[in-house]
Amino acid sequence: MPAKTMAEPLPPTTPTGDTHDPSPPNETSLTFHPFPKLPTEIRLAIWKHACFPRSQIDHGIQYVTVNIVDEDYEEEDLVIFDANLEGYDEEFAVESDQDGYITLTAPKLPFDKPAGLSHPNASACLWDAGLLAACHESRLVVAEYHNFKGWRELREQPMSTTQTNAWYDQAYPSTLVPHKRDKKWSPMVIPIFDVFCIDTSHIKSLPKSLPKSLYSMKLLTPFLSTRTFTIREDWNIALKFDSSWNAGFPYHIGRLKREKTPRGLLANWLDRFHDEVIPEPSLWIIDDSVGWVASREQKFSPVYRDCDGDYVQINWDDTRHNGGMGDVTYFMERLGKLLDDDDDFITFETKKIVKLLVRKEKQLSQELEEDFDSSDATRDDSEDDPWNEYHDEGDGSGMSGEEDN
Repeated sequence: MPAKTMAEPLPPTTPTGDTHDPSPPNETSLTFHPFPKLPTEIRLAIWKHACFPRSQIDHGIQYVTVNIVDEDYEEEDLVIFDANLEGYDEEFAVESDQDGYITLTAPKLPFDKPAGLSHPNASACLWDAGLLAACHESRLVVAEYHNFKGWRELREQPMSTTQTNAWYDQAYPSTLVPHKRDKKWSPMVIPIFDVFCIDTSHIKSLPKSLPKSLYSMKLLTPFLSTRTFTIREDWNIALKFDSSWNAGFPYHIGRLKREKTPRGLLANWLDRFHDEVIPEPSLWIIDDSVGWVASREQKFSPVYRDCDGDYVQINWDDTRHNGGMGDVTYFMERLGKLLDDDDDFITFETKKIVKLLVRKEKQLSQELEEDFDSSDATRDDSEDDPWNEYHDEGDGSGMSGEEDN
């Protein structure tokens, strides 16, 4: 069944007590060897302090790869028939021909790399990986810190007839599929809170490996690391922005949707986002490099973090670069020219649908903001952007103007 792709439970182990230093005498060791001799309460406090911060205002950014769940309709080997599925109600579920299911795979553990090297994948699930691998005591602290016992007790309680107390309606802990070389690891995530940034390094294969419809991105999430799982339709999916997205921007939505690029994938997702009847993932763009300013009285909560730093959500108009808006805002404005629609009963505005995460440390001073002329905030590309030449004349690309299905 499809649920077999879920992570297996972490097998129990015990500490070895080995304090041998394997490093050569001339090298500086990063290991604090007297640690096992510290009083128990101090060791436990250190383990707890090292856990990934989790709360209503502390969320994670996970960098993942997508796995398409194959279903066999002839054999009725379908996700909705899986005996381990909970939280699915056929009476209220809305199914369509575009429905599809995915799981997410965590990055490979970096333990086999020398200390001090930078790792390209800073997924938040790696934060607790060292604690889970250290010893039995550290694993117990992680379990207590994240209240695994309480979550298991909640799952075992009978359903209340007066209130929603099911685990799948709350911020339950789940696990990603571990990397194929890390089978004994259970990378923990919180599907309701975390942002899942999809790996787009293999750009040319994106249209084949990722659905063009968000209806086909229903996420299968296990309860902790068990076989029991539920289906999440509303989850946070992100792409990492690159300034190259502005290069050679197409004049027509049909051409953009045919691109084998992250921006082409984003255009497909957004173009099919008009129907709000069926729950869909929330879309995010993450920009690591853009500077930004804080709007008045804006509260930056929650904070999203990976292993490299903290991120906050800002308004699209709050990015700054060389006296104007940032490249990511410029991209969204051009994308909006192709997708925005104010003719419908409900106005479709791209910048209100896609959310923006930026590095907290990139905030600019108020002195620089005072020099920012709001009249020049948006780039004037009327002279050098050929899109404007064709805006009032139709497609301008030699195509009929019909959009892809």
